[in-house]
Amino acid sequence: MMPMPSIDIAIVNYRGADDTLAALKRLGQWPHGTVWVVDNSAHEADVQAESAALRQACAAMPWVNLSAPGSNLGFGCACNLAFAQSSSDFFLLLNPDARIAPDAVLRLVDTLAENPRLGAVSPKIYWNEQHSFVLPTAFPQTPWHSVALALATHFPRTTQSLVWRNLQRTMQQMAGPSWFEVPFLAGAVMLLRRAAVMAAGGLFDPAYFMFFEDSDLSLRLRRANFALAVVPAISAVHAYQHKASKAALMQQSHSQYYSKQFPAFYALSDQLHDISAFMRHVPTARWGKVLEAPVASAAEFAQLSGACPVIALSPSPLMMPVMFRPDVGAARCLDAQEWALLEPAHYVALVKNTDQPRGWTWVYFERAALNS
Repeated sequence: MMPMPSIDIAIVNYRGADDTLAALKRLGQWPHGTVWVVDNSAHEADVQAESAALRQACAAMPWVNLSAPGSNLGFGCACNLAFAQSSSDFFLLLNPDARIAPDAVLRLVDTLAENPRLGAVSPKIYWNEQHSFVLPTAFPQTPWHSVALALATHFPRTTQSLVWRNLQRTMQQMAGPSWFEVPFLAGAVMLLRRAAVMAAGGLFDPAYFMFFEDSDLSLRLRRANFALAVVPAISAVHAYQHKASKAALMQQSHSQYYSKQFPAFYALSDQLHDISAFMRHVPTARWGKVLEAPVASAAEFAQLSGACPVIALSPSPLMMPVMFRPDVGAARCLDAQEWALLEPAHYVALVKNTDQPRGWTWVYFERAALNS
C-alpha cells in the first residue's frame, strides 16, 4: 500500500477571522500535513480582538501553524510565505471564505497522483452552501481573449448566442464524471503539485499584491508542460462576492500581468489603452431588459423582472465570466439567501423567457446598497 503523501494547506486571513475559523472547522483535524494560516491583518489596531481570537483558536489546533508577518503582504506573498516553510508533496490554496471537506481534498490529491502531467487541479466550486449556483472556471487571460472581449461589445446578438453556447458546454462539462482541462485556474481552491510549481519557477510572483497572480502561475505551469484541470465530481463552496471597490487594484494587476507575460502585445496595444478604446459601451437597452431603479430584495427583483427563472448571473455586462445554475431545468427566481450574497453593484441575469424566440433574455439591474 502506497504511503499517504504529505498535503499542506494555506489560508490567508485579512480582517476575516470568522471566515478563516469556519474554513478550518470544515477541514477538521488535518493529519496529512500542516495548515498554514497567514494573518495579514494581525498588526492592524482595529482588529486586535479578532486576531487574538484567531490566535487562541489556532493554538488549540496542533496541526495549524499561524504566522503574523507584521504587515499586509497581499495574497500572493502571504501564500509564498507558507509555501516556503512547507515541504509537502501537494499544496492546497484555500480562500478563507471557501469551504472544502477533508475527503474532497484527498480525492483531488488522488487525481494529481494518478495523472503526472497535471500540475494543478480545482474542484467544481459552488457559490453557496445550497449548491444552487456553480462558479465559472477562471476566465482565460490572453491577448486573443482581450481582443475577442473588445469585439464582443460591437455584436450583441452574436455575443449573446456565443455566451449561451459556451455556457451549455460548461454546464455539460461540470455535470460530467471526468476531469477536464482548462487554460487557467483561480486560486480560491487550487491544489498544486510541488514539483510542478518548482518547475514553473515557484509559487506566486511577489510583484503582484492581489489579483492575476493565479493567472500568472497558471500560464507558467502550462509553459512548463503541465496541464490544469477541473474535477467536477469533487466539490467545494466559495461564497464569492463581487466588490466594485477592488476594480482599481484589479485593473492595476491586469496591466502588470500583460506587461510581464505578453510584453509585445502590451506595447503594441499602447499598454492596453487601444483595447479599452476599441471596446464599445454596452447599450444595455439593446441587449436586454433594464431595471432602471436599484433593486433592494429578491422579491422586488422577481416582481420587476417578471418572475422569470434565473439561469445565470454575472457582474460583467457581457456575461463573461458567468456563474450558473447546475440544472437549467430546475432554474428558479433568486431567493433571499442568494440575494444576500450579491454585493451592491451592477449585474446581468440570464433568465428563462418563453416570450422570446430564443427562450431566454438578459436582465440588467443594480443591487441596491445594503442599507437601502
